[in-house]
Amino acid sequence: MKLQARADSLIIKYVSMFVILNGIHYLYKNYDRTYDSLWQYDWRGILFHVFFIFFGWIIWETGLLITKATNWQIRKSHLQKFQFLILGFVLICFGLLFTLVYGQIYYHLFFVHFNLQHLWADYQPLDRDLLVIMFIIYLIIIGFHAFIHYYQNWKEAELTAERLQKENIRSRYETLKHQIDPHFFFNSLSVLTSLVYKDADKSAAYIAQLSRMYRYILEGKDQTVVPLEQELEFLNSYIFLMSVRHGDSIRFEVQISEETRNLTFIPKNSLQMLAENAVKHNRFSQQSPLLVRVYEDEDFIKIINNLDRRELIECPSGIGLENIRKRYQLISEKEIELEETAFTFCVKLPKLSKRELKNIDF
Repeated sequence: MKLQARADSLIIKYVSMFVILNGIHYLYKNYDRTYDSLWQYDWRGILFHVFFIFFGWIIWETGLLITKATNWQIRKSHLQKFQFLILGFVLICFGLLFTLVYGQIYYHLFFVHFNLQHLWADYQPLDRDLLVIMFIIYLIIIGFHAFIHYYQNWKEAELTAERLQKENIRSRYETLKHQIDPHFFFNSLSVLTSLVYKDADKSAAYIAQLSRMYRYILEGKDQTVVPLEQELEFLNSYIFLMSVRHGDSIRFEVQISEETRNLTFIPKNSLQMLAENAVKHNRFSQQSPLLVRVYEDEDFIKIINNLDRRELIECPSGIGLENIRKRYQLISEKEIELEETAFTFCVKLPKLSKRELKNIDF
């Protein structure tokens, strides 16, 4: 991508130089009365056209090198506050030298060589009219160069600011992602300890699902968002562990279409986090089970559970709804929505497509 961008920049630069120099060539030709018209393309006219563009290109590139070298010396000498004065003086001196050199070459190549000295009988190296017109042309070239130079600097500064913003957002996002509640894994190991003595086959399945969850978290540690299908597979592993731990006291229902599974993106671990919050904050038993449903409408993935809040719960760990809300704010323009009644609690996660995601590459 960088090589392509540089190639595009060079193409634009040289095409612009050719167009500008070609136009200035006609300006000078109109000024020089030794040509019958702007469209005089005999041998002298063709040679002048080629000479003017080639000489202008040399002056242009030399001006760029002088500008870069002068700026480097200014930075090296810590004279930045005089940068415009110093650079302006250097470019004016270069312009005078350029005009003198051009006048000498132009007179000898297009007058002496063609035996037309009589058309410029009063020629002298410091010819006033030539100095004026060539210095005007020189200022046009330098002015255009300055415009391109500062435009490129502005674009580079804009891209740098955008890159820094992305890096800052990614850093903040990573901080949020790493707020994984350790209690779930501790509890899972406790369940495994008691289960291994009771049912070897179920213990093996439990270990497989727990390792799958660990692998999902560790292998995708650099992922910001994931396809909904991957997140649902991760949720299924969590559902299996909960069913082993709590039996019929917790039930899950997942109703998501295949199209939505494959085309929708959501923040990583968000479904499991919401399911875990439902388990953590509600009372449930075999007589009054907790039902967690995951389904969709046109714009949202909905996670809804029946509501029977615990009277005493642990201090909030800060990894719940606020975590998911902030992650959505960092990666899209959409926000999560909450719906609570006396009997249910619902979190609505906006469906995200690739083109809707902002700021963070994934």
